Amino acid sequence: MSIEEILRAGYQNALKALVMGTSPRALARARERAFVKSLAAQFATCCAGEDLRVFSVYGRGQVADFGSERLLFDIEVCRVAGSSAAFRARDSFFHVTEALWQIEIDMSQDWRRCVYALNRLRLGAGQNKLLIAAAPTDRRADFLNTLANCGAGSADSVDSVSSVGSLYLATMPHPRDWHDNEESLKLWRMTDGDWQAIL
Repeated sequence: MSIEEILRAGYQNALKALVMGTSPRALARARERAFVKSLAAQFATCCAGEDLRVFSVYGRGQVADFGSERLLFDIEVCRVAGSSAAFRARDSFFHVTEALWQIEIDMSQDWRRCVYALNRLRLGAGQNKLLIAAAPTDRRADFLNTLANCGAGSADSVDSVSSVGSLYLATMPHPRDWHDNEESLKLWRMTDGDWQAIL
């Protein structure tokens, strides 16, 4: 599955989720939580294998092996391996060998928070980094240009790709404004210092 298909499926499943809230704000938070869970499930489905794990802020099942459900980001897809303790061979443990996807999700519609999320992603060693943000209702071009300033340097050259990884940006409506419209989901990849549309 491509990242476009994973995003679409995660969004469509979240749209169909039966969530409730006692206020518009609580409903938006419940929808965002449903999206994070759905997206993590899509990654888990397409990245199935003994050596791959999906960590998520709302995930379950990783604490016994890794001490936490979440490592550093909202969602992470990692290659893992098992080892034995050097001082006690019968004690075994799992460890991360490679970060494949690092994903931050910010539905605040605040460009500053998106910049902070991009900063965190840039510090990670993942091959692929994805920021998913609620699309601003106005000045979308300014929003994209501001985030392009942060992303410049990612995937601008062969050396940059290997050291920084590929950087992606997805925008979607704020959860309070969700409706069944796939066209509202957009995806870009940072190429030559600018966002190139993929979806």
